[in-house]
Amino acid sequence: MRTTTDEEMVARGGRLGQLATFIGLVMVFGGLIASFTQYRFMTVFIVALGAVMYTLGTRGQEQASREPQHIKRLTDALSEFDDRYRLYNYALPATHVLLTPHGVFVLVVKGVDGRIRCFKDKWVRDMSLRRMLRFFTEESLGNPTKEAAEDVEKLQKYVEKHAPEVQVDIQGLVVFVNPGARLETTTASAPVLPVRRLKSHIRRASARMDVPPETLDSLTQLFEKAPRS
Repeated sequence: MRTTTDEEMVARGGRLGQLATFIGLVMVFGGLIASFTQYRFMTVFIVALGAVMYTLGTRGQEQASREPQHIKRLTDALSEFDDRYRLYNYALPATHVLLTPHGVFVLVVKGVDGRIRCFKDKWVRDMSLRRMLRFFTEESLGNPTKEAAEDVEKLQKYVEKHAPEVQVDIQGLVVFVNPGARLETTTASAPVLPVRRLKSHIRRASARMDVPPETLDSLTQLFEKAPRS
C-alpha cells in the first residue's frame, strides 16, 4: 500500500496550538494584572477567554503529536494491501482517505480509550478520574459518525468539482486506533470498528463492489495532484 501524508499540514497544527497556548497564557496573566487596575471588571472575561485559548492550544499540540502514531497504526493495519491501495493523510478535503480498486473510504480516526457507546449516532464516553486529570491534553471524542458524514460530503463535492465525469461511491468509516477503546455501538450511520478489524472490513466491502479501471485511474490522478501545504 502507498501512503501520502501532508506532514507540513500536521506540523502547522502543532504550531497553531503553540501560538494559541502562548496567547492564552498572556491573556490569563493580563487578566490578573487588570484586576489591580480600573479595568478589573474585565478580569473574569479575559481570564476565561485565556483559559479557553490555552485549552484549545494544548489540545492542538497534543493532537499534532498524536497524528503520526494514528497514521502508523492505520498503515500497519493495511500494510498487506498492494500498491493499488493508497492512503492519503491530510492531503485531501477529508483528513484520511483510502482509495482502493473497489471504492473510496473516508476514515475518521479516534485515539480515545475507555468505554465508548453510540446509540443512533449519540455518543457517550464514560468519565473516569484519569480522564479528569488529563482534561487539558485529552483527545475529544466528539461525534465521529457526524464527522464521517461531513467528510464524505466534502470529498464528494471535491470529486464532483474537479472530475465531474467520475461516478464513485464514497463510504465513511469510524476507526478507533487505541487498543484500550471498548466499543458498544447500536444503529450507527457509519461502520464503527477497532483498527484491528479495518483490513477485514475493507476486504468484505471489496467483495461487494468494484471500481472500473478508468475511474480508478482518474481518481488516482486527481488525488495525487491535490495541492499540498
